[in-house]
Amino acid sequence: MKWEKWLNADAGPVRRVDSVDLFRFIVLFFMIQGHLFRAYLLPAVRQEPWFRFHELFHGFVAPGFLFVAGFAAFLSFHNKRQNYLRLDLSFVRRLRRILFVIAVGYWIHLPFFSLRKTLAFVSRGQAGDFLKADILQCIGVGLLLFTLLAALLKNERAVALAAAVAGALFFLLPEVTKTIRLHPFVDPYLDYRVSMFPLFPWLGFLCLGIVAAFLYVRMEKEQFFLLLLIAGLLLFPWFFFFSRAGVTRTELFWSGVLNKIGAVFLLLCLCDLLLRRWRGPFLDLLKRAGSESLFVYVLHLFIIFSSVFGRGLKPLFAGSLTVFPALLLFLAVQLVVFALALLYHHLKERRPLLWRWGFRAFWTLFLLLFFLRRH
Repeated sequence: MKWEKWLNADAGPVRRVDSVDLFRFIVLFFMIQGHLFRAYLLPAVRQEPWFRFHELFHGFVAPGFLFVAGFAAFLSFHNKRQNYLRLDLSFVRRLRRILFVIAVGYWIHLPFFSLRKTLAFVSRGQAGDFLKADILQCIGVGLLLFTLLAALLKNERAVALAAAVAGALFFLLPEVTKTIRLHPFVDPYLDYRVSMFPLFPWLGFLCLGIVAAFLYVRMEKEQFFLLLLIAGLLLFPWFFFFSRAGVTRTELFWSGVLNKIGAVFLLLCLCDLLLRRWRGPFLDLLKRAGSESLFVYVLHLFIIFSSVFGRGLKPLFAGSLTVFPALLLFLAVQLVVFALALLYHHLKERRPLLWRWGFRAFWTLFLLLFFLRRH
């Protein structure tokens, strides 16, 4: 098959990609495990040699989230391009959902359950984690930029090409953008010394997901996953080539980026293989749980760490567990989180009116209390 043939193909609508939902579940599974182990294991345990490999293994989690966010965004653009051409109500709703993701990123870091107290805290220069760019803000801003770009360019190949160029810039410019100073609210998005997930370089993974989705809709699926597999096998080992002492910071950065990209590609290929070989009720259950990634992300943070609603489990277990108790606790937390995610998914799909009213009631009550409380 010639490259020109599939590049010029007029692909029709693409249904939801099951392997992406299973991929989300696996990423969420290891995200919860990684966060719990880092927070609850004894410091001496975290100094053991195996924990270094634990951290390396979990390096695919954040890139995985960003990659599938870009992948899903391009598929939405492909399937509903008329919304982007007309800038209709559906387009406005999409923008509203993206802004909601960004808002949730700040919400989970609220220092107090009071607007008055929070504003006073921020005005005194004590914002702490509240203004830092976390993974949700990074994803939200990336999706916002993609949505505006798609509405402007309208053509799929132009959008994919722009995403490829933008992705290269996001990976190339973190050292430049960290020196830019605009506003205390904006600076955390540009400086990796302040935030764990600034736009540079992390949005490079989201742009990669956009390009991958473009290829997915233009290629035969078997050929797409074969290409992904070959790329993953070539890219994944790079970190191990440059993990020795004496390498430069630039070499270490790029070997880490290539390793993470390779891990994401290989994991997505594994999900496709699992669904082709063992499709059934169990994997369907995991896919449904994986489709509620925002709910799972927020809920696990509230349980493992803390929030304005309570201190979670951290006061009980922080830095105090050996491996086996931590593993048991992780499985218990995992079971609770995904059971609630499935219930949430069931309500949203089977009882949409009840879910919608419950969603609105929660946020209305929260905002009323947040605005009215003094302390």
